[in-house]
Amino acid sequence: MSMPGYIPTEDDIVTMVRELEQSDPANANPEYARQMLIRMKLMYRELGRIDEELLQKEMETFRNRKPS
Repeated sequence: MSMPGYIPTEDDIVTMVRELEQSDPANANPEYARQMLIRMKLMYRELGRIDEELLQKEMETFRNRKPS
């Protein structure tokens, strides 16, 4: 799976692994984290094509969430 223009950074991957350690320990590894970041980016891109209003709502919800 590839996405031109988006390559998760090491910091992105480390952060995702840390999140996965809490939410999905069985998959808390760098390769899974990298794939998940790319998949999430693709999902949001596709969501924006399908329903721009829903994407904006989801982004606002994400911005307003409190860090755990």
